[in-house]
Amino acid sequence: MRLKKGIFAGTFTLFIAAMSSVSYGQASQGDLCKKMWDNFQGMRAMTGLSTADSSQFDKFSGCAKAIIADTETSKSKFATDKNYNVLNDEVVYHASEIDKAASNKDLEEIQVQFRRLTIACRNCHKIYRSELKLVP
Repeated sequence: MRLKKGIFAGTFTLFIAAMSSVSYGQASQGDLCKKMWDNFQGMRAMTGLSTADSSQFDKFSGCAKAIIADTETSKSKFATDKNYNVLNDEVVYHASEIDKAASNKDLEEIQVQFRRLTIACRNCHKIYRSELKLVP
């Protein structure tokens, strides 16, 4: 009887330990950056256009909204210092400006804001890689 209880308790403990280690959709910082990178590349492919049609403006808007959502998640989940919050605020600002320009069908403003978004992302990656990845 003791052996059965011991086996049951051990199995139950292992089950609880395994379940607590599963993230259930909680994205890591790397996962969020990868998703943002994919959306960033989606916009980058169209930034050199001299004209754009409605579907391309919709794609700009969709990519910008996805970047905003992932950045907000990153900011709320991984905010470790003021610097990180400021960099995330810059990304959110420029992505929202891209979304606004896409709704106004202003390709020139999209290109300007995309360049600034590029700089904001680059600054974040330079700081947090050179400082031994302060962001978890």
